[in-house]
Amino acid sequence: MILIKNLANLITVSRIVCAVIVMYTTPFSELFWALYLYCGISDIADGLIARIMRQQSSLGANLDSIADVVFIFSIIFTVGSAVVVPTWLWICTGIITLIRVTAYLIGYKKHHTFSALHTYANKATGGILFCMPILIYFLGISVAGLVICIFATLASSEELLITVLSKELNPNRKSISNRLE
Repeated sequence: MILIKNLANLITVSRIVCAVIVMYTTPFSELFWALYLYCGISDIADGLIARIMRQQSSLGANLDSIADVVFIFSIIFTVGSAVVVPTWLWICTGIITLIRVTAYLIGYKKHHTFSALHTYANKATGGILFCMPILIYFLGISVAGLVICIFATLASSEELLITVLSKELNPNRKSISNRLE
């Protein structure tokens, strides 16, 4: 069992729990939106609190990446069950997942640890993914899906390229064009 030694990690773990609960809610219900908003707010809060309290850690960074993945898949699962998702969007999602898994496997082989990167492109993709249910509601699944596929493909490809080309793991590398900001 992981002992939670700081508030930021506790918030991140609570986001994982809430993201799992989202999968058991009715899509677009009040409970869905409450958990959805909590996950979004806690995603911002945990990093901010960790920095303010000087409790940043590799455990916290890994928990945050895991929480992001759990949240994304719970939203895809929940919202995906409520809308008809075009075949091309499932194929695009599969390709993006393959790129991500390849980057993580290469990173693990090279660095012997989970190697998710906190690039600007990944953060932008996370923001758009967070807005996905809202985009689907207002723009429809095809337009919302196209937007996220473009951003996610670029972010995943950049992460794979950085992972392949980098000699050392730097999870805080912001883009392919720089080392650390």
